[in-house]
Amino acid sequence: LQLIGVLRWAIELGRLDIFIEVSLLSQYQANPRVGHLDALYHIFVYLRGHPNMGRIAYDHKEPKVDYRAFNETADWTSFYGDVEEELPPKMPEPLG
Repeated sequence: LQLIGVLRWAIELGRLDIFIEVSLLSQYQANPRVGHLDALYHIFVYLRGHPNMGRIAYDHKEPKVDYRAFNETADWTSFYGDVEEELPPKMPEPLG
């Protein structure tokens, strides 16, 4: 059912309040029974009635990063030496 996919996408976007219910209904995708479609509709009714609940995973604010901790001009040749990456034999030339 595509409805399960829609609900799983909602979980990926942060609606963790329906995670267990959707996971339980996902196991019946191959052989759904009479009440499973009604249970799916019930979850959609819940989502419509509670549009802002359960969004705990997404934080739109940017974290504060101390960029002084990063050294972009570091020279690692003293640590790694003159090392080159090993490429597999008969590897095609990169297109880009």
